[in-house]
Amino acid sequence: MKHHFQLLTTSLVFLLCCFFATALTAEAETDSKHDDWKFGGAAYLWAAGVKGTSMAGDEIDVSFSDVLGDLDGGLMGILSAQKGKWTLLANIIYLSIHQETSSNANFVGVPTKFDIDAKMKGYISTFGVAYRAVDKDLASLDLLVGARYFKLDLDLDAEIAGSMTKYSDSEDVLDGIIGAQVLFDLSDRWYFSLYADVGVGDSKLTWQVWPGVGYRLDKVELVAGYRHLAWETDEGDTIEDINFSGPMFGIKFRF
Repeated sequence: MKHHFQLLTTSLVFLLCCFFATALTAEAETDSKHDDWKFGGAAYLWAAGVKGTSMAGDEIDVSFSDVLGDLDGGLMGILSAQKGKWTLLANIIYLSIHQETSSNANFVGVPTKFDIDAKMKGYISTFGVAYRAVDKDLASLDLLVGARYFKLDLDLDAEIAGSMTKYSDSEDVLDGIIGAQVLFDLSDRWYFSLYADVGVGDSKLTWQVWPGVGYRLDKVELVAGYRHLAWETDEGDTIEDINFSGPMFGIKFRF
């Protein structure tokens, strides 16, 4: 059971490590002369580790380096559309993870071989709408309302001393969120940003915070920061609390 639980948490790390789904990817221009639709996108690498506690009391502690070898492939993307003070956001991530392990243990005093083949497919989407409430020469404030949705499918085949066991599980979580992002220009090129949100729904509580810095080029922006994302679940769920933390590096683009 502990191995099955570690597989679930490992896959969730991958689902979240590649994109910061609620980043405001479009730069708002509130001048009425620039009120056409503008489009943008962003891609990130989040080198996150995961910590938490299961309902059984087991401690969760998985580093980012522990899971790099299990990724089969995936499809990831985030897009934004901005018009005036309003920005629409949508992020879709699909990942497939395959883990094979073999071990030997003593079962009632008899050496026993265990072979485990786990396949995990995950989907996470964050979507919402942001409004630029403050837009000054050196600072701005965006307010966001939206939702986060997560779905994970697990297929587990275990061979124990020649006996085959199959297990399948599926979990999904939907939470509504509200958030805000402040941005301060440090120069024509450099800026500092701070994003935070909080939400409830299928989770008892979910929240995140991400401070970062960015550097503007002609058509793209380079960004770096540190992100912390956490959930607290309702009684009876597999996980009592879980959080993801680590540095982030990415690129924003406009077209």
